[in-house]
Amino acid sequence: MQFAEGLSDRDAADAVRTRIDWKYLLGLELSDPGFNYSILSRFRARLVENNAEMSLLQGLLERWHDLGLVRERSDMRTDSTHIIASIRDMNRLELVGETLRATLNVLATVDPAWLCTHVESDWYLRYAKRFERGRLPESKEGKTAGADQIGRDGMFLMEAIWDPGAPAYLRSLPAVETLRRCWVSQFWTDQGVIHWRLAGNLPPSPARIDSPYDLDARYGAKGTTEWVGYKVHFTETCSPGMPNLITNVDTTAAHQPDIAHVISGQDELAKRQLLPKRQLVDGSYVGSHITLASLRKHGVELVGPVKQNWHRSHIGSGYDLNAFTIDWEGRVATCPQGKQSTGWWTNTTSTGHVVISTKFSRPDCARCTVNTVCTKNGAKNPRKLTFRPREEHESLIASRAEQRTPAWKELYNRRAGIEATFSQGVRAFGLRRTRYRGLPRCHLQNIAVAARSISNGSATIGAVSFQPQHAPPPLRSSDDTSCDISPTVSPTE
Repeated sequence: MQFAEGLSDRDAADAVRTRIDWKYLLGLELSDPGFNYSILSRFRARLVENNAEMSLLQGLLERWHDLGLVRERSDMRTDSTHIIASIRDMNRLELVGETLRATLNVLATVDPAWLCTHVESDWYLRYAKRFERGRLPESKEGKTAGADQIGRDGMFLMEAIWDPGAPAYLRSLPAVETLRRCWVSQFWTDQGVIHWRLAGNLPPSPARIDSPYDLDARYGAKGTTEWVGYKVHFTETCSPGMPNLITNVDTTAAHQPDIAHVISGQDELAKRQLLPKRQLVDGSYVGSHITLASLRKHGVELVGPVKQNWHRSHIGSGYDLNAFTIDWEGRVATCPQGKQSTGWWTNTTSTGHVVISTKFSRPDCARCTVNTVCTKNGAKNPRKLTFRPREEHESLIASRAEQRTPAWKELYNRRAGIEATFSQGVRAFGLRRTRYRGLPRCHLQNIAVAARSISNGSATIGAVSFQPQHAPPPLRSSDDTSCDISPTVSPTE
């Protein structure tokens, strides 16, 4: 109810005390005094600590299951959208300055006497105010000098904290560990001199922090969209003639690819006995190895557009991989002109996937009469092939052929409906920006949004309108004026 109206904790607690519709839906007496708003924060903390966030959605799913609206081995669809963290968007100079300032504020609270004896007086002027773009130098030289100054101050502070004479508990403070991690990713030392890292020398996104106030928030990019925060995956039913109900919510770091969610999402559905028969996804979830893993582990058919062969043959002017015959036992490939490959190598990519490479003879390609439709320059560059192991390769070829059929296109058209679910979450329930910090609390918010989405009004979901059974009679005021309230589920239920 709080998420339904976008209320703060204070406003939600006030609504329980003062609003007759909230009292009615909660089954409270009109004289109920309510509770202190801090209880809501503590309740969310208990949910996160005990990994019980899904209980907000699980009760609804059980209700829909009893009504026959959610069934195992029905068709489902999955997609993701980005979530912006509840932090300021900072450049690198602001980041290191704010990280050091946040650490100093914590030290000033924990042990002000120790801090006063180890920092110079000008630090209070340098780090008293928040770092903002308007206060930073304009020139490149000025920004570099400012970064070096902050780097030296941060290194000086850490050396003082790790001095044997310093209190040991200072080294265990989370803010101090955050400072250390930030300095490792943003600076480097050479013979005791600290230097500002250049853009090409930064560690990847998973290894660095983007804000000292939300350590779980990460930089993410998908297409032309860039953000700092998280990513949420929704899975919902999409069988014809049935309502579209969200069955799973998964919140991940922004940098994690969609394809990494497939198996973990299916594992969660398996725990609740809600595995689909077919799962409709977009191309970012699909790969030959994931498609096979989904079938082997859970028997779920992953339906999504596989990557096409972007050789010149895709415009009908050359030989693509399908034109070559592969003898897996003999470890040799034969081209459309009957020539066989001269080498066969098995390699492992940087992502851990096994690929097979083979090439043809340079003289064979040079003498070939159709080498212009096979290679760019057959005399100098003979044709080379790279493909997956046999089972993955055959699955990929079959998927490419299947997705050209009208039946596959008609089935896949159902996937687009999940975009409306995300639109509702973003426009009506604030899904795009998290109101909490940290991945667990962001996940809790996303589950609350999903629960609100599928219990909206009279449960008009997708193209199916479902009116709950045994709804309570309308509530009317003492003078019998109209005050109708039609909740989805009565207090007794």
